[in-house]
Amino acid sequence: MTNSYVATVATIGVCAMGVMSIREFNKNSSAAFAKVQAGETLDITKNGEVIAEIRPKRKNRMDDPEFRAKREKLLASLKDKPLGLSGPASYDERTSR
Repeated sequence: MTNSYVATVATIGVCAMGVMSIREFNKNSSAAFAKVQAGETLDITKNGEVIAEIRPKRKNRMDDPEFRAKREKLLASLKDKPLGLSGPASYDERTSR
């Protein structure tokens, strides 16, 4: 049986590999935000489980690969569907079965 533990450094809010416990974050939030402002992404953990990610805000959303992938997927799905109403338009059409 292997136990996995999250290692954090509690001295002056220094984070080991971008991981910080929620307790340490509560005590040293200004140090955490200074790390994020410097470009580091932090994982916030509670009982060893990552519950949040704090990362720097991108100046341009298109620089974010996650946003870009979701946008491309959305645009591809819209190409297959006609613009405008695609279902019944009148009340009678919508309510009749």
